[in-house]
Amino acid sequence: MIQDSFIESHIVRDNGTKGVLFKVFIIITAAIFIVLLNLVPILLGINIIFITGMLSAAIVWGVVVLIRRQYVEYEIEISNELFNVARIFARSKREELAEFSIRDCEYIGPVTCDRFSSDRRDSEFELKVTSNSDFPVTDDYWYTFVNSEGVKYIVIFHFKPEMYKVFRRYNPRNTAPYVAEES
Repeated sequence: MIQDSFIESHIVRDNGTKGVLFKVFIIITAAIFIVLLNLVPILLGINIIFITGMLSAAIVWGVVVLIRRQYVEYEIEISNELFNVARIFARSKREELAEFSIRDCEYIGPVTCDRFSSDRRDSEFELKVTSNSDFPVTDDYWYTFVNSEGVKYIVIFHFKPEMYKVFRRYNPRNTAPYVAEES
């Protein structure tokens, strides 16, 4: 009897120094603009505090939306032979990026293998489902080269050892060999 398999992986994107600098820049710029927006009419003797107050509230709301939009999470679900990748923005909006059968993969293996660079050139685009946009080239990161409905693409993800059994079960020919390390 074949047992059902379900593996879930949750990755939070780290924006690094660029993300922090963006937040600081946008907050300082908005604060300066709000001060000028409210101070200039008062210095000119124009009483439009209601309008400038509403504009200030709109600017603060826009800054909050921009900062929340920087928070990105990825979710990988492997349910039997189905591989699903989703992106979650601002902890609320979910966007399905890819869904394919593991049987449709032309190759599944680590990014350190010789075949990775040629598969990367042959693909039309790549999905980096990693905590950083620049992932280290180590055996901890694997990729799937998928040809689905005439579109070739690569999904790069952080490998968990329990994924290997599922890959071998549904696509044994195109899965790279893996030796589990004992801890």
